[in-house]
Amino acid sequence: MASSLLTPGEAVARIAYLSSDVVVSVQPALSTDSEFSRFLHQYASNKASSIVCRGIPEVQSVRHNVDPLLSVYQPVRSGKITSVTTASNILLQSIPHLYRLAQYPVVIHVSLHPAGYPDYGDITSIRNCGFSFLQSNSLQEAQDLALTAHALAIRSGKGVIHFFDAANSQNAHPISHESRELVQNVLNIDLARQYQGVKSQETTLYVGEGRSQVREIGLNEAPTANGSLTQPEQTGSGEQSPRD
Repeated sequence: MASSLLTPGEAVARIAYLSSDVVVSVQPALSTDSEFSRFLHQYASNKASSIVCRGIPEVQSVRHNVDPLLSVYQPVRSGKITSVTTASNILLQSIPHLYRLAQYPVVIHVSLHPAGYPDYGDITSIRNCGFSFLQSNSLQEAQDLALTAHALAIRSGKGVIHFFDAANSQNAHPISHESRELVQNVLNIDLARQYQGVKSQETTLYVGEGRSQVREIGLNEAPTANGSLTQPEQTGSGEQSPRD
């Protein structure tokens, strides 16, 4: 793996892989790579280890026109830290899922399209779905805010959307990737392990179902679907890794 990063897609893909049990890669077609998927598949084929995942992260490729965010429910309900890489054209059709997935520590990395002339309406239309939003405007910011998004999701137990326009980095100089040590220090691995130990008992797609996970790991406050706060009860490998 190259020691420098050339595109936001590469920078984001590496952070998502290091910070997840499952990465859902939304692609134009299963045989057509997105700006993220080529790197994700390379890491997976090399059996590169993750920081959050106890084994090898799973990269799930889904087509953009088959309700792709539906694929996120099964892993998050199984206690897996899950992220999504996608273009912005799936967001409007995915609004019903976004309301539900916002209750889990899911990170969605969004490349705005068309690159260079992005439609920010895709972002403003989903601003009330319950996610926190982070925007990066350079290659370095894409890496830094991708990591920030994962750290925020783990600490808050809520969904985060990180979005960027890849055209902003067309003339950027290559940057060094963050070390695994720094990534591990920024992420709260102990809290991630608590999430991984909790499986949802819900089988339906209700907005509030993710709150059961927040209660079970004993966070101080759990936002409800209407925005108010509740006080939940407290409860007591020799694999290759992405280059440092």
